[in-house]
Amino acid sequence: MSYQLRFTVFRLGVLASLAVVAAGQRAVAATPVVLGSADTMEKVFRDEPVKWAPAARLTIEAARNEVEGIQLVVAAPSEDIRSATLELSELAGEAGSTIPKSNLAWNIVGYVQTEKPAYAVSRVGWWPDPLLPAGKFDVPAGQVQPLWLNVHVPPDARPGLYRGSVTLRLADNQAQSAPLEVRVWNFAIPKQQHLETCFLLRPEEMQKFYKLPTVPIEMYEQWIDFCIEHRLSVMLCEWPGFQTDMERLVERQLRGGGSAFCLANAWFQQGPPEARRKHNAEQVAGIRPLYERAKKRGWIERAYVYCFDEVGKEQYAFARELYGELKKSMPDLRLMQTFYKDDPIPLLGDVLDVWAPNTGRYRQAEFQAQQAKGKTVWWYVCCGPVKPYANLMIEWPAIDHRLLLWQNQKYRVTGFLYWGLDTWRDNLAGQDRWPQVPWKPATWRDGGDKAHNGDGQLLYPGPNRRPLSSIRLENFRDGTEDYEYFWLLADAVARLKQGGAAKHQALIAEAEQALAVDDAVVADLTHFTREPQVLRQARSRIAQLIEKAVQAADQPK
Repeated sequence: MSYQLRFTVFRLGVLASLAVVAAGQRAVAATPVVLGSADTMEKVFRDEPVKWAPAARLTIEAARNEVEGIQLVVAAPSEDIRSATLELSELAGEAGSTIPKSNLAWNIVGYVQTEKPAYAVSRVGWWPDPLLPAGKFDVPAGQVQPLWLNVHVPPDARPGLYRGSVTLRLADNQAQSAPLEVRVWNFAIPKQQHLETCFLLRPEEMQKFYKLPTVPIEMYEQWIDFCIEHRLSVMLCEWPGFQTDMERLVERQLRGGGSAFCLANAWFQQGPPEARRKHNAEQVAGIRPLYERAKKRGWIERAYVYCFDEVGKEQYAFARELYGELKKSMPDLRLMQTFYKDDPIPLLGDVLDVWAPNTGRYRQAEFQAQQAKGKTVWWYVCCGPVKPYANLMIEWPAIDHRLLLWQNQKYRVTGFLYWGLDTWRDNLAGQDRWPQVPWKPATWRDGGDKAHNGDGQLLYPGPNRRPLSSIRLENFRDGTEDYEYFWLLADAVARLKQGGAAKHQALIAEAEQALAVDDAVVADLTHFTREPQVLRQARSRIAQLIEKAVQAADQPK
């Protein structure tokens, strides 16, 4: 895919529209400041060569209660830019409606230096990923600096077009503005998450990075809230005080819209029979009180047990012993199993409720047959699968991080698991901490000590013990919001069918075609678009269908 940016040039108040074109065409004349835009599904490199042609404005489409963004790219073709900053206006709509400035935010896109990984990549070196706090920034001559803009549309915003501006202010107080337009669709993203997610947030990593004797629960709750704002449900049981604080943490996550939580881990033992029986009894006895407390609060349908991680065939017999005892004691408690190899279904199928294969191990016929039997299917990525599969590592195209959730919709997989948000590994040693020292993105290494950059790490440790997001997390969150578009459309179709399908046959057929996910967006797990505009066009079509279907469903019978 040829990399393209849209640019607008400002020089001493003179405005000319420009955009990047293919390499080999003429370069723009020396200009002190160039403002442009890039899709959030693109990764902008600081040393990307820039060539120009006409462009217009910054545009965003979003539903109510949705966060959607765009990248403003500041280029310094010939002179250093020093101590620049960005100002955002409120957005004005029709009939006096507004999106206040407090609902707009921006971050400086930061860069981390990767090392040669275990998989093939397009480049080794500086990659954009952390989203740093807003503030003054510099752009060396000949480089670009992307800024990440997010608009959180209020839940009660009127539909329609909102207009405002973004203003780049230089150190000498010169300022230039670019128009920002946000189209708000006539529906809202639900607060309640409809994709079940399981993301591990480890307090011990926070403790080591920030050099704390312990992590206060209030700090951990702030990080949980940040995850919920990004439509992720944290596992929760990795909190060391979970036995005491279960109700406090679970209620907070579910009240915020979280989809699920992990009640406990269940790890079997591979020793002599008597030792296994003793171990299994202790596991059941340890989980049972938590189960009773969750059931008393009406949470049992949202709870699950994370069983032995990535079970293999050599362990099936031991797993069955423990899982069988858990099921006997707590038959309505969901047991979830991850795996990336072999076939656990024949031996473990009657004692497990949630299958979570690695996406590289997913087989459509096999798991849809399990769903037909009432089983739930999630999936996960980690250090694998590698390309051509989508994944969450730093070197993957940004669109891949978002399309993972379109694959969930395509295959009707209703959950997503990821093994870490804050696996910071080599960034925990020594006295100094990032950003005083460079970030080491090799957060996981295989048996051959080969790097996997960003694996198990979507959050960065920010100032004041607060989390910082990443390009990967923002795109994943956008994908979960896209998933909610599909949920809303499916819900509207169900309502139309209840009200009499004959009257709306054409609309239902068009909606069901969209719910199947066009092959032009996702053909399968290894063939999908790398063009942001293809996804955006499909998303706009779904939004329009939601508006039509909801309007039709709301009509008097």
